[in-house]
Amino acid sequence: MTEGSTRVAVVGIGYWGPNILRSLLSSSRCCVAWACDQKPGRLKFIKENFPTVPITDDYREVIEDPSVKAIFLATPVSTHYDLARAALEADKHVFIEKPLTVNTTLGRNLVGLAHDKGKILFSGHVFVYHPAVTAMKRIIKEGKLGRFCYVESSRVNSGPPATEVDVLWDLAAHDVSIVLHLLEMSPVEVSAHAARYLHSRLWDVAFIRLRFTGGIFSEHHISWLSPQKTRRFSVYGSEGSMIFDDTAEKEKLRVFGRGIDTRIGNTDTDAKELFYAPGQVSVLELPAEQPLLLECEHFLDCISNGVNPITDGRLGLAVTEVLEAAKHSADMQSSPVEIHELSLASHNS
Repeated sequence: MTEGSTRVAVVGIGYWGPNILRSLLSSSRCCVAWACDQKPGRLKFIKENFPTVPITDDYREVIEDPSVKAIFLATPVSTHYDLARAALEADKHVFIEKPLTVNTTLGRNLVGLAHDKGKILFSGHVFVYHPAVTAMKRIIKEGKLGRFCYVESSRVNSGPPATEVDVLWDLAAHDVSIVLHLLEMSPVEVSAHAARYLHSRLWDVAFIRLRFTGGIFSEHHISWLSPQKTRRFSVYGSEGSMIFDDTAEKEKLRVFGRGIDTRIGNTDTDAKELFYAPGQVSVLELPAEQPLLLECEHFLDCISNGVNPITDGRLGLAVTEVLEAAKHSADMQSSPVEIHELSLASHNS
């Protein structure tokens, strides 16, 4: 442990927890004081793979340790509220892996409690920290795409063997967090077309549409039925577009200038070739940085410097609002659902 590093604990060593633990162990900004899980098999996994990390199956031991300043929660979403509330009441900063909570009421309670306690509530939306998303945000801020028009994304793969949440809360959370981060505002209306094919209770395929003020909209395709993993996120503006393909080995982010179309304004007297094509294409060189490590270190930096995170509790709440509205829409045969409480209204003020 280096001087000034923050003592932290990781709670939940299932699918994603070990990745968080590895990232924290590689960081000089913290010392892992505990790894906690209730399942004996997961504790054995920690012993075998992270032998230097103290383990416990008792969450109370973690939150009662006065040396622990921050807790990383990578547990099922149904446990997030109770575990995070206990940690905040014990004066710990809290990182919650997405989604924040199972509904907006509980999320709003956590945001309020963190504010009252003067603690950081961090929403674990890892794709916001991807270098490609950082570059897209910069390009939009610089106005290189012109007027923002719309977004579309596709995030599909084979489904998880066991889950307590549907495809909306599993996959859509990523793309919703990206679009809210890029636009810096919440939608005013959400609709979702969803279906159950392989799961009797859970939506496993969906098409989500978000409508924003100013005529902007986004559409997101998510599915657990695809044998091929797809991670594509596209942004379109009046003067150009961007395509982020996270499954590409190279050229993950391409930026296109405004397209060329010689058919526009053509008359019968013009003797020219008729065609349309994309404008100039640029491939952005992205730094070879791991989004999860960037995310974890941003949380630690925010604790050290007392600043608000990029993905704070309000962003997590805004994503939860959209997911909750999408589920309501799907449950009501795709009827649009209005969002009246805009969680991001003052997020960037």
